[in-house]
Amino acid sequence: MGLKNTSLGYFSQFYVFMNHSTFWNFSLDDELYDSGAKDEMESQNPTMKALLIVAYSVIIVISLFGNSVVCHVVIKNKRMHSVTSLFIMNLAIADLMITLLNTPFTLVRFVHSTWVFGKVMCHVSRFAQYCSVHVSALTLVAIAVDRHQLIIHPMKQRMSREQGLVWIAVIWAMASCFSLPHAIYQQLLRFEYGVSLSLSISEVRVICLPSFPAPSDLFWKYLDLATFFLLYVLPLSIISVAYIIVAKKVWMHNTIGDVTLAQSAAHRRRKCMTIKMLVLVVAIFAICWFPLNCYVVLLSSKVIQANNAVYFSFHWFATSSTCYNPFIYCWLNHSFRAELKALHFKRRSKAVPHPS
Repeated sequence: MGLKNTSLGYFSQFYVFMNHSTFWNFSLDDELYDSGAKDEMESQNPTMKALLIVAYSVIIVISLFGNSVVCHVVIKNKRMHSVTSLFIMNLAIADLMITLLNTPFTLVRFVHSTWVFGKVMCHVSRFAQYCSVHVSALTLVAIAVDRHQLIIHPMKQRMSREQGLVWIAVIWAMASCFSLPHAIYQQLLRFEYGVSLSLSISEVRVICLPSFPAPSDLFWKYLDLATFFLLYVLPLSIISVAYIIVAKKVWMHNTIGDVTLAQSAAHRRRKCMTIKMLVLVVAIFAICWFPLNCYVVLLSSKVIQANNAVYFSFHWFATSSTCYNPFIYCWLNHSFRAELKALHFKRRSKAVPHPS
């Protein structure tokens, strides 16, 4: 029986096909074999392996350090237990999730040309990738809406911490629902390929692939289109509208109580910093995830062919957003910087022994 699920053609870029192989009773067609042979050459290239290991390792180290510091500061300092800080920590947790449960797996399966993590992680890794990005997108929306309400309606009561925790629970529930189809329709396949035609030597490979229900082509296409809309288009639209309104309000109107020149100048500096941060918020999310989202949609729509180098470049660029977020949302925030410095000072004071 010929293997007709075109999703295999997309994800075959991660694995090795050296001869005309079989997946149990599934035969690989010539087009898939040609693509696999090319990807085998790429995956065995020592320079490519070294480049990917270094590139992804940089992301993992910076993301783990930066987002762990964010969580530590927010948890340890009661003054940081505001709604905005809770959302920021939620964003950091989502970044840690993709850093720990997806990025290393993506790297290893390319370097080794096989899936070595078992059936459970085949589903978990795919779920972690989509769930963490959905959580990030929805959290950015929540931050934008919260700041919109704070600046546009300053006299109204702010969201309480309890309400913020409820919204975080809702965000994770929604993200999990959106991500389940990608996690459920995963399958482990084992196959053998011959190393030599003259010798009866074979090697077993295991691959983790999507296995969509029939008609698989349409299911794959519309699932990716729906994900692109829910993960990118809709959140970015809401964020953009909210921040445009906020920026206009902040730039055009003076704060009540600005009666002196010094107060006006200080407020203007704060306005410039706020606008700069708002622009970075939208730009980082849009720029980092746009190439990969477009690539996946075009691929599932059969507009383009799978390309190993293109995919990993876009994937690395997208996951690199986990490194920038701590700087943008926390270290550019005056209150967080003050708490971080205070925490560092406390550590140093404990480390230095006092004279008796």
